[in-house]
Amino acid sequence: MAYGTNPEDRYSYGEVSDEDRREFLQALGVIAGGAVAGATLRDLRAEVSSGAAGGLAEMGEAVRGGLTGTLDATLLNEELAALEESFELLPQLAAMGTPEQGASAYQELTTAAWAINDHLSEVGFFASAEANLPAFEPAHIEETTRQLLHIDALPATLSEIGFATEEQTALVTNIVNSREQLSWWMATPDYPPAEAVDDGVVHEYVAPLHQRAAEGSLLWIDGLDHYLWQRAPLVTEEMIDRGLWDTKSMLGGYYLLGSAARDLAAGDIADDHLTTLTTASTAIMIISQEFLINDVIRITDDKRAPRNPASN
Repeated sequence: MAYGTNPEDRYSYGEVSDEDRREFLQALGVIAGGAVAGATLRDLRAEVSSGAAGGLAEMGEAVRGGLTGTLDATLLNEELAALEESFELLPQLAAMGTPEQGASAYQELTTAAWAINDHLSEVGFFASAEANLPAFEPAHIEETTRQLLHIDALPATLSEIGFATEEQTALVTNIVNSREQLSWWMATPDYPPAEAVDDGVVHEYVAPLHQRAAEGSLLWIDGLDHYLWQRAPLVTEEMIDRGLWDTKSMLGGYYLLGSAARDLAAGDIADDHLTTLTTASTAIMIISQEFLINDVIRITDDKRAPRNPASN
């Protein structure tokens, strides 16, 4: 399916259809006939070659060299451990459904991620990532996704934070199958300078791309307690379920980003893996918040819960 078509049809909510896998493989140059790769990351890895790294190591080296402060491995370890506990709370949110007035269950999911975020911002990680990594162009999306499949530790890392086998596959296939959303997110320098526009967004007021994706994800999650309570009569069980997958995906993306930063602090990550994980984790967060808007925030008449005649 070409760029510019409706990507919503290809977004997987934790379960990956044969068509989703076929679309993913074809985008990466694998022509899948009647037989489609299985549902695990290792199945996809067997189908997709890693290819040439295409300068990913040099990009990662530049990101590392562009830091303006020192990453704190101890802080990152502690906050990542706290973030792991957030994933354990997701089943409780599913059982809760619509939050009550004044609830903070969703907001509590992001406490550790905000601490990681503040630290990454302070040491210049986001600024360095934007300065040294390309924006989400098709070739970069495809190249880094190929490399992501060949990171040996990825399945175990995602499993540790509660992503089942097929959910892991959905996270990765969504990067490529929902690539149109990624193309909408520009790097800060691509926005016009203030003197060039009379009205609109200018680059002086736009955060670095990876920071924008990360903080946007956390802000959307933080707002769900009030938003869902305020619109309780309109919210359906399907909206809650889809919103929770989007939330889990955003947190998963943030966990991968934080893990890459922790390993960088410890000197325990290859430069090409740093590029790959920074790009892929940001992509996951972007895609998830784009679909959260469609799944939960914009409630159209065709999606809303049925009206209660007794309330009329």
